Amino acid sequence: MNKSEALQQIIVALQRDLDGLQAAVKVAHESATHGESVAENKYDTRGLEASYLAHGQAKRAAEIEAALRLYQAIVPESLSDQATAVTISSLVELKDQHGVVRWVWPGVDAGGVKFVFEGNDVTIITPQSPLGAVLMGREVGDTFELNPEGRSSGRLQNDLTMEYEIMTIY
Repeated sequence: MNKSEALQQIIVALQRDLDGLQAAVKVAHESATHGESVAENKYDTRGLEASYLAHGQAKRAAEIEAALRLYQAIVPESLSDQATAVTISSLVELKDQHGVVRWVWPGVDAGGVKFVFEGNDVTIITPQSPLGAVLMGREVGDTFELNPEGRSSGRLQNDLTMEYEIMTIY
């Protein structure tokens, strides 16, 4: 397991997301400043809506760019392929009570970004997320439950509560 390759996949995924968002920002900006966006009356908000969209997309692009810089700053040699507990930059295999396997990468930023590594779909989670908060510090073989509100509980509370077991940590 070469986690530096996984790191490269994260960087590629973030760059792809950033490129797509920057193109969308350009289109939204052009739409907001286009002559057809000029309000025809006081109820016509097309231009205003387009400018809000452009602003929101530009803000999201800046967030992705900052996350990209964080991941580019990680020294690949600092990534250990051997871990006993879940930490930032671990690669974690989880299995739920139905036998469904899920791979996650606890990261410093970019929660929700997905990438493929060694044929597995991997999702970046942050320690601030409900799953990330429960996972940090746990070890292989540990089991835990996560309910829809994001809380870990001692027993299955309802049909929506998921039970997970940590299968592997890299």
